[in-house]
Amino acid sequence: MLNSRFLKKDRSVQERWFRMRFHRKFGRQTKAFSLRRLHRQLEREFKEKEKVINGAIETTVKELRKVNEDLFPATKKFFNIGLYFLLAERDIQALKADAFAHPNETKRNIALRALLLTIYEWDMGKVTGRRMQFIYESTGMSDSSKSLVVNALKSLKKARKDIENEVSEARHNTIAHREADALRQYEIISELEIMDFSAALTNFYGASDALLSSLVTAMLEIGTMKSLFHQVTYRQK
Repeated sequence: MLNSRFLKKDRSVQERWFRMRFHRKFGRQTKAFSLRRLHRQLEREFKEKEKVINGAIETTVKELRKVNEDLFPATKKFFNIGLYFLLAERDIQALKADAFAHPNETKRNIALRALLLTIYEWDMGKVTGRRMQFIYESTGMSDSSKSLVVNALKSLKKARKDIENEVSEARHNTIAHREADALRQYEIISELEIMDFSAALTNFYGASDALLSSLVTAMLEIGTMKSLFHQVTYRQK
């Protein structure tokens, strides 16, 4: 029962008390309901993206196998970059729903650790670096396409570095390796929350989308007769 003293309190105080009481009584059920709803939504989004990504992977693999590396080495290298990107992107998208909203806390935690490890190990520098200068020059890529790719690669590298800095301890002690101090390992796992990385992950997904868009633009240009001819003549210099 609410006493007269409570009823005389300011309305904001009463509302805060009711919110706290509601949260204590229904907080768990509300969170579980929200997670199930978000998980279903993210799963639907992934199914749509998975079809697109799988289609792009199959097309890239097919074209990569067909390219004559002696005649078109830059095209071969660029297709390899695209495939490297797509394979990592598929893994990251596949883990997203469970990492963000799996109703089971243990599975959500494992998916989050796997997602963070995948991003941590995803180094585009392994397939770009000095190769990009050769691709730009030998294909005669336009300044606009080149600028898109260069800026997108820089943005993704920075976004990945931010996540790398934030998750290095968790990665070393609970994912890639197992901390010998089991209590410390337990504490790191228990304290891992998706919201702690939400800003960094949002930036990373944005940078990833920008890189995909730039790669598509550049690939369309590289596939033109002008660019292919440029590769052949460049090789003969």
